[in-house]
Amino acid sequence: MDVAGARRKAYLAVATGVVVLAVIGFAVFELTGHVTNAATSPGRAPGAPAPASAPAPAAPTSTSIAPVVPTTSTSHPVASPAASATTSPPLAGLRAVAAVAFGPTGTGDGDNPQLAGNVLTDPGAGWMSDWYTTDLFGELKRGTGLLLDMGRAVSLGKVSVDLGTASGTSLQLRAGAQPAPGALPVLASAADAGARVSFPLAKPVTARYVLLWFTKLPPDGSGTYQAAVHGVTIAGRP
Repeated sequence: MDVAGARRKAYLAVATGVVVLAVIGFAVFELTGHVTNAATSPGRAPGAPAPASAPAPAAPTSTSIAPVVPTTSTSHPVASPAASATTSPPLAGLRAVAAVAFGPTGTGDGDNPQLAGNVLTDPGAGWMSDWYTTDLFGELKRGTGLLLDMGRAVSLGKVSVDLGTASGTSLQLRAGAQPAPGALPVLASAADAGARVSFPLAKPVTARYVLLWFTKLPPDGSGTYQAAVHGVTIAGRP
């Protein structure tokens, strides 16, 4: 074999070795890549394209529901008109300081003035009017009465009168600030009253003088007519 031929064989051998090494190196590179992808992407076959990135799940929208806080109800009772109004103190017994007979013109022509004080000091004896031939004073006058002086202005709530045993009396309750007929308006009245009559007043009345004014006399059992007062009870506030 000549020298040229030997050289050619050597060259071919070298070239063949380079190609073999290149093929082995490429195979090793490919194998390493597949192993790496398999390790980092489990469940995917070697050589399969990487799956597209799934969009991140949307964060759940938080709906805030305010907790229900039970409220404490405070009850405020409604007062009725009677309860809301100021309660008035109870009535108390009041005592007159003087009693005088009273006629159509005032204290100057009353019946039996000497007996008037008995209403306060001796109720058993009491005060009696003059006697008349008719129940309307024998047409001599239009009335007669008994005036009580309370000593000062008081608030009157109720007046009760003890008329004795007679029945059929008609009288008026009057009161005012002055002991004069025109200053003593009528507060209440009773017709054909029995032994005792009461005058409860719907509203308190302020007055110093209380007048029991008789407009009709009861029979006295002797064929004549005569009124009597054996006691007066006055309730109110000083």
